[in-house]
Amino acid sequence: MKNNQLEMFQNFNYSREDGNYSIWDHQNFITELKLPANYKPLVKLNAVLEEMYSWTEQLSQERLTVLKVIGDAVCANEDQLRRYLSSVMSYSATSAHITFLRKKGFVQRYKCFLDTLVDENGERSNLRNPAPINLGPAGYTLLSYLYSGSFFMPPDAWIGQNTDASIQRFVAMNEIRCCFAENGIAKKWRWYPTIGGQRRYKKPLVVMELGEDTEDEDSRAWFIFERAQLKQNFLGFFKDRLNLYRNLFEENNHIAISETPNDGQKIVILSCSTVNIAKVIQEEIGLHKYPFPVWVLIDEWFDTGRPITEAFAAPQQTGTTYELKRLKLNI
Repeated sequence: MKNNQLEMFQNFNYSREDGNYSIWDHQNFITELKLPANYKPLVKLNAVLEEMYSWTEQLSQERLTVLKVIGDAVCANEDQLRRYLSSVMSYSATSAHITFLRKKGFVQRYKCFLDTLVDENGERSNLRNPAPINLGPAGYTLLSYLYSGSFFMPPDAWIGQNTDASIQRFVAMNEIRCCFAENGIAKKWRWYPTIGGQRRYKKPLVVMELGEDTEDEDSRAWFIFERAQLKQNFLGFFKDRLNLYRNLFEENNHIAISETPNDGQKIVILSCSTVNIAKVIQEEIGLHKYPFPVWVLIDEWFDTGRPITEAFAAPQQTGTTYELKRLKLNI
């Protein structure tokens, strides 16, 4: 199963074809950047700061909060952003701020389509899902100035042939992040941390810290996330990533990650959309062969309302073979 892997998945049965889960890993997914009417983006730092200082104190606080959440999320859909901000403002307030920030180029949003889904006139049907949103040129300029040293995705990174898959990947990962945050599980979430003590190694997509470090017990663990997308050769990608982690582990008896203790419990999590994909990953790669734990996290298992803590699986031996078995996080 190599170059023809996409063809083998053409007829996947998605449990919610019109919902958030299915489109964020659909091989026919495409996006279109939608600029608002009377679009006048700010592109110079002086103009961006002048605009910010024209806001009232309350508006400035709220809009900067919305911007920072979008910057930290990299790309999230509007529903996720409302949930992230629900403790500090209403859903309608979040949407109103996003609408204003779009006009000045602080944020940008996309329409989503399935390339094969057309209406009676042969036109692509707009999927009525929460729109993906990321930083525009003004937002990136402002946050990079106010939070120097922090990671924010520049807007020109979204121009190119991988835009659709990148949007899918980040929205899918933000759903995971939302679920962990809403359950009070995630302690820290970092995109692209340095591994192996050297910048030359390709960075993981995400490292999430969970658990507590108390006087009596250190129950912390670190999940190293990698994401499978049907638009990519995810089997080859996963093999390369796992082999790198194995080399790092065998050299030092741990996977070194910046800002985490070397003796901390590290678990590699392969995130995928369906049970069928997870089974193929185990059959083709053999997750039990690595000297550190490798689990899968399956969208299909938590997207229908079940807790995300019950959406994991790990290889377990059955007779002479290893199969993925569902497990539950005791958190």
